Amino acid sequence: MTKIWIVDAFTDTAYRGNPAAVMIVDEFPLNMLQIAKEMNLSETAFVMPLGGNRFHIRWFTPTAEVKLCGHATLAAAHVLMSTKLILSDSIIFDSLSNELLVNKISDSYSLDFPLQKIGQNISKELYKKALQLNDEILEVVKAFDDVLVLVKDEDIVKELSPDFSRLLEVDARGVIVTTHSSKYDFVSRFFAPKLGVNEDPVTGSAHCKLADYWSKKLNKKELIAYQASERGGVIKILVNDERVILNGKAITILEGKWLVQI
Repeated sequence: MTKIWIVDAFTDTAYRGNPAAVMIVDEFPLNMLQIAKEMNLSETAFVMPLGGNRFHIRWFTPTAEVKLCGHATLAAAHVLMSTKLILSDSIIFDSLSNELLVNKISDSYSLDFPLQKIGQNISKELYKKALQLNDEILEVVKAFDDVLVLVKDEDIVKELSPDFSRLLEVDARGVIVTTHSSKYDFVSRFFAPKLGVNEDPVTGSAHCKLADYWSKKLNKKELIAYQASERGGVIKILVNDERVILNGKAITILEGKWLVQI
């Protein structure tokens, strides 16, 4: 029987942040997508020990494997450290996005991820229809494998109700909607129906793009962000050359056993 955990990431409060399932395996099973579909969370992380403090990690939504996931990486590190499966305060994950480093600092975790650069401006027309907005959209830019949409104010972000069928037409992994904030440096929401996740509650990988965008816009290296989904979550950000450090907390809400053969 294989153990499985559910962890709420980027929060220290149950039922907030972004839930991820974590399964630690000796070898990656062939049915990881099936397992992720059964868990039906935005992400399930599969973690395979490689020796010492190094692990191989893979991430699956209910419909696809993805190249990078922040909250499930945070969840995996939290499981490994909180259960004493690793005694080090530092973990190296090998992944489809190369080497990722997670450090435990007091009661939180810092994730050392690649900074993903913002690209050129693109047409607003499809996004006006998909997000059911008009002049509220100020800018649309290519953001690595996502699209970033800047809107006028926080209320627009919080009250947004996209047309998900139109979002499926977008040539990108997902759509980030963001604006400046009075309480934080910026707020955002992330929509990824192509990955089987209409809205992801708190998205570490999206902040790899948001960090580049807002660091340049605000001329700041240290940022505090809030993802304004229903569950919500705070991410502290440090931009460091070609890397971004994402800092957040996590709480385990379930520990169980997978009773069928994987």
